[in-house]
Amino acid sequence: MTAMAQPVAIGNGLQAPLRFAGEEMPANQFTLSMGASSFYNDNVLLNNADRISDEGLSFNSDLSFVRQTRNLSFQFNYFPNFFLYRNTTQYDRLNHSGNLGLNTRLSPRWELGLVDSASYQNGIFQPAAEQQISSGLSSPTAPDQSIYPYTARTLANTGGMELIFQKSNRSSIAFTGNYNMQEYGSQQEAGQSLYNGRAATGGFAYQYRYTEHTSLGLDFLHEDATYRGGTGLGSVQRFQTDSALFAVESHLTPSVTISFFGGPQFITTFGESTGVSTTRQLEGAGGGSVTKEVRKTALDLTVQRRITDSGGLYGQVEYTSAAIGVRRRLVGRWEADLRATSTRINTDEAQLGTGRAEAIVGEFDLARQIARDATFRVSYENYHQVTSGSVPISERYDLNLVTVEIDFRLKSIAIGH
Repeated sequence: MTAMAQPVAIGNGLQAPLRFAGEEMPANQFTLSMGASSFYNDNVLLNNADRISDEGLSFNSDLSFVRQTRNLSFQFNYFPNFFLYRNTTQYDRLNHSGNLGLNTRLSPRWELGLVDSASYQNGIFQPAAEQQISSGLSSPTAPDQSIYPYTARTLANTGGMELIFQKSNRSSIAFTGNYNMQEYGSQQEAGQSLYNGRAATGGFAYQYRYTEHTSLGLDFLHEDATYRGGTGLGSVQRFQTDSALFAVESHLTPSVTISFFGGPQFITTFGESTGVSTTRQLEGAGGGSVTKEVRKTALDLTVQRRITDSGGLYGQVEYTSAAIGVRRRLVGRWEADLRATSTRINTDEAQLGTGRAEAIVGEFDLARQIARDATFRVSYENYHQVTSGSVPISERYDLNLVTVEIDFRLKSIAIGH
């Protein structure tokens, strides 16, 4: 499928996986993989004052279907994952996640893209081996993925569409729409409530290819978000955010890409929260990323500041983050992946008090292909998070997780071209 000149992707909430130069995903095949792992968690209850460590087993599978033709590309993935603890058996859990993507060329000038991602997650973590390192900038209205709520269950769904009109060889227009939903189950401390959230975003973007390697974009987005359930800032909160953003993406060299966006965000806070009347506030959003992809090393560095969802702790918040992701091919068949993220969210800019949460997440994954269809990997993950001010559950915790895993590709069937 020949790609059109895409608008600078800051409005559709999608990020491309970090790849080595020339690395491509398998196409036109059905694949079934399974894995088994042993893990050690030194803070199962996420409570530094009452730390309980435990080990256990995890069993996972990956069902993947990829189909690509000249005018159509389709991808579906489903990941069930079952955890079994040795002692804290009340935390045995079955997690699910899935992704669906469809792109189709409607005519020589029109292209339609649809995406959906859903997950049912018990506990705060997913094994690092199941997460892809992303590159580039996320949408200013994308849900926060770095602050973990204190909950035993999270149900999330994100869907979106993008309709692109290729005006000329140099310019294109995209119309985007997205829907985000997050719901939280019981917390570890009785009587505390997080904020379930629902948000819808619509907008359009214009791109102009200034040179062969540089594109300029304008993005206009409107988001309407409602949060229910929490008590710290009122049981119901509603926000509307209007963003006007300028974006640039440039391929400085065949292996180095830079991108950044910036512009105002106009936030309307409705007076349904305790002690808060309808207010309007002008804020600034911005971010940038640098991606380098060569044959043996792939690296992405991203920084962002925007108004967005808080992950259940509040409603809309000021979100600041810095993240680095590195993939490196080592000697033999070994590969090392490193991810590190530092995030801060607070309610000051939304005029909802002084609630704040800060998190640092580090993940390291070492993998080796031990047979044609088998991979051995060892991963280490560290989480550090602290909250202050008006927040449903004020708590500080540290978590270390070590996992040893073997993955097997059981079946791979070509489905034609």
